[in-house]
Amino acid sequence: MENPLTQKSIDFLWELSLNNERPWFQAHKEEFVKVLDKPFKALAQETLEFMRNHLPQRDLSLHVSRIYRDARRLFGRGPYQDNLWFSLQEGDAARQGPMFWFELNREGTSHGLGYWDRSARQGAVFRRMIDKDPAGFVQLAEGLPCRETARLWGDEYKRPKGSFGPVIDPWYNRKQASVGWENFFREALFTPELPRLLTDSFMGLLPMYDFFLEAYRIGRMEELEEEQNSLWGIAGGEHGE
Repeated sequence: MENPLTQKSIDFLWELSLNNERPWFQAHKEEFVKVLDKPFKALAQETLEFMRNHLPQRDLSLHVSRIYRDARRLFGRGPYQDNLWFSLQEGDAARQGPMFWFELNREGTSHGLGYWDRSARQGAVFRRMIDKDPAGFVQLAEGLPCRETARLWGDEYKRPKGSFGPVIDPWYNRKQASVGWENFFREALFTPELPRLLTDSFMGLLPMYDFFLEAYRIGRMEELEEEQNSLWGIAGGEHGE
């Protein structure tokens, strides 16, 4: 990686958070491109290439966030985000379902495996898969790399869906379940080695990613079947009339 991230990349995000207005950003746009935009996009692209080399059979796609907030969702905040992120996922997931992600923010970094916007049906399939083989999921969860420093993200159900013990319950009783690390790379963050190290970390999450992906695909298939049956029911009702 010829143009790695530097401390100036994070410093820019701090300054942007304190001066989140268009005149300031326009005056510092060249700096943004040099210290943040270009190196971040280079990191994303090189990580994608590493991942594709490891997984040539997978149709991996890349999505890189924009620094600009959606004007419809400002909610009193400035027009710019104070973080950047990118995600890698199977092409047919269309920015839904499980994905690998990396985020750079004012405090440093986070990265891992995300499964956001999971529907109720997909969550039910996820739990159903665990129900069939709890011991297998325990083995999967305990096999995560650097498990002692990993954390889970995601809203928990107010009423737990079930209890299988301390390893499974944190996964089983969340509306969405994402796992990863904060400030994992430390001194390696600002080196050309980051894309390779990030890829190595993602590959360690691959077994859990595949479990997530299977739950997503089964859930989507069931949702589509339900929608089709509903349409047939409507058409049948109209025909009967």
